[in-house]
Amino acid sequence: MAATEDPHQLALSALPHVEQGETPGALRLDERDREAEGRDHDADERDREAEQRDREADERDDEGDAAERDVPDGVIDLRERRRLTLLRHNAAAERQQAALDRAAAAADRRQANQDRQAAARGRADAEEEREILQRDELTGVLQRGAGLIALEREVARSSRSIDPFVVAFIDVDGLKRINDEHGHGSGDEALRTLGETLRTGLRSYDLALRFGGDEFVCILPGFGAAEASARFRLLQGELASGQVPVSVTFGVAEWKPGDDVESLLTRADAALYEVRRETRSREGSSDLQADETTAVAAHRLLNSSAVVSMAITTLLANWDGMQAGDRVHLLQRMLKHAGSIDDRLKAMTQGRPSFEAPCETSG
Repeated sequence: MAATEDPHQLALSALPHVEQGETPGALRLDERDREAEGRDHDADERDREAEQRDREADERDDEGDAAERDVPDGVIDLRERRRLTLLRHNAAAERQQAALDRAAAAADRRQANQDRQAAARGRADAEEEREILQRDELTGVLQRGAGLIALEREVARSSRSIDPFVVAFIDVDGLKRINDEHGHGSGDEALRTLGETLRTGLRSYDLALRFGGDEFVCILPGFGAAEASARFRLLQGELASGQVPVSVTFGVAEWKPGDDVESLLTRADAALYEVRRETRSREGSSDLQADETTAVAAHRLLNSSAVVSMAITTLLANWDGMQAGDRVHLLQRMLKHAGSIDDRLKAMTQGRPSFEAPCETSG
């Protein structure tokens, strides 16, 4: 089985990296790197010039030594002595200039290293800022746009490798009642608690995103439905017994060949509703009536429509930062999903509802 890719990193890579972007800040960082390369080039050139000067100085010293050996003992030729002195002086000047060139080269390299470090720090800061902007401010999990692109890529990856993964829908139980009875601050605290539990209770490469007001979606690579359900039951118990008790319901859907983002989310959402239906049945509530079933189907379709709309908007906003083949492939898949949803919504408004999302083969 191929190594599991980190969906969080996929989410980040779906957006344009600083060095790939066209923002003024990114261009300044690129310019800093280019300046560093220029300084290194100048330093290399100075070192070559210094070596040449040293060679010339050696040649002048050799010439002076040879000339002194040719002068007979006891003979003083002032012109020859002047020439020999000039040779020695020029050799010393060449060596002094060579030393200056090497010092300047070392300074250039130090400055080039500082420029590269500054550019690296700038990129790290920009990456951190970009990641912060992708996160939901209240809960700390990813926002829907980045998470949906990561899910689309996870589907594409599994379509190639046939590796399993699970999508889970998680819903806070009775959030409206909490807000009505205890105020929106209590509701926000419940959402924050859930977000923190998902971020700390899942594996480092699992992905959690806030899908809607009280709805969350998680992606668990390498898991089957049974393993994922066991993991969420543990988190469910942890939330219920925490300092701020939070009740949640979850539904999971395991990826199958031919699944796309829409069908996965639809099945996970349906699984969540089935759990709620069973809970109501155990509590003595009557089964859902036909109009409630229709409302559930409409909810799923509208959710699917929102998924595709948000994903397309996010994709187009980050179009320039993605590889051409990747972005075109993703857009074609999303447009295909959008057409399918539109057809089913039209059928529902015309009294011909189709409650189940067809399973389309991924392109």
